[in-house]
Amino acid sequence: MINEVKSFLKKYNLLDEKKTFIVGFSGGYDSMCMLDILNRISKKTPFRLIALHLNHNWRGREAEIEQENCEKYCMENNIEIYTETLPEGTPKTETTAREKRQEFFKKCYKKYNADGLFLAHTKSDNTETILYRLTKGTGVKGLCGILEKTNLLESDFCTIYRPLLYFSRKDIVRYCTVNRLVPNNDSSNFDTKYARNFLRHQIVSELKNINPKIDDVILNLSKIAISEQNIIKEYLDKIRKEITQNNCIITQKFVNLSDDVQKKLIFDFLIEQNLDYDSKKVEEIFDFIKKNAKYKSGKTLSLTKDLWLFVSKEKICTIDDLEPIKTTEEIKINKCGSYNFHNFIFKIEKYTATCVTSYPDSTEKKAYVCLPENFELTLRTRLHGDIIQPFGMKGTMKLKKLFINKGIEKFKRDEIILLCKNNEVLWAAGVCLNEKLRAKKLPEYVLSISDSL
Repeated sequence: MINEVKSFLKKYNLLDEKKTFIVGFSGGYDSMCMLDILNRISKKTPFRLIALHLNHNWRGREAEIEQENCEKYCMENNIEIYTETLPEGTPKTETTAREKRQEFFKKCYKKYNADGLFLAHTKSDNTETILYRLTKGTGVKGLCGILEKTNLLESDFCTIYRPLLYFSRKDIVRYCTVNRLVPNNDSSNFDTKYARNFLRHQIVSELKNINPKIDDVILNLSKIAISEQNIIKEYLDKIRKEITQNNCIITQKFVNLSDDVQKKLIFDFLIEQNLDYDSKKVEEIFDFIKKNAKYKSGKTLSLTKDLWLFVSKEKICTIDDLEPIKTTEEIKINKCGSYNFHNFIFKIEKYTATCVTSYPDSTEKKAYVCLPENFELTLRTRLHGDIIQPFGMKGTMKLKKLFINKGIEKFKRDEIILLCKNNEVLWAAGVCLNEKLRAKKLPEYVLSISDSL
């Protein structure tokens, strides 16, 4: 086992005396075996090892004894150890335990400026993981099982290595016995109310009656799934480049893809966002996109309490601020100058040129206009009942209808800065100019909006 773990370290260029590694250390068979092997290897390549022990504080004195055993082992073997105990009352669930461990590992990764986190998952753990995912509903990605190298969930800095992934639980027990290690024996590992334990003691044991090498069979399945995922990823990466622009998906290019490719892209999106990725959710999003891909102003679908999917005729994207805080601020404009308004600077200046080579487009944050003498205007955001006479039109229309016609997304309408006279909008910055401000010969004023930063 030592030689195989050493080969694993060579594979990822980890045999370096300058490196620091943290090791998840419950003191059980798996983690004690791994820490012991890494410690032996470090005698010749003296990289730094820090054992991490998290006491979940679920089992009272039993957990305290296990922590003491971990500390004793590390002291006897000259290994650094860092421990923490969760507060009393921490929920006794598998989900909570996993989340608390992840928080602990991420904190320690930063604390020690680590180059890697070692976790003692085995071939047997991989079997249990895949069976568990099957019970919850999974795609091919779920069949990939536990990876030998990956990043901690929601972390781009915490790299995980699993050097024992191709060893069985029998291999681990044999190593501990031969080397006279005395691991902890967590009593909760036998409580079948926890899903993992039920799978281990009830399901896997039955499967081994059918095929004693079930761990190897499922590990091979994982390898096949990983290979196929890599092929699919290579293909989909090319598609993503073709259908993506400015961090948004071009709707019409997306809906022209086959249904299967669309659903696979949705499935990957859910995983990337750390959302539930069952087939029901994929179908819901697929149907939503299909239904709303022709709406000019777009529709939104809630994914979480603070994340929405936006779909319009033009684009598909996510929004994390669906209802921005609407400002009630108003500023009176009656002379030239600069005005700070809601993180923007509005300017009104005299037009001094003797001719106009070209007028700004209506979508620009600048306009050349004529205004009546002694103008009294207001700078604000939209209000109920606003109207506008769009440039080139004879009559007025509701501002809401203009926004719909222009394809302005609902969640952006309250952000548009308006120059108004009472309830009539004279300029919707970057959207439309009122016909009444048309310069018949030369403009008299220049209006502009820019960021205040």
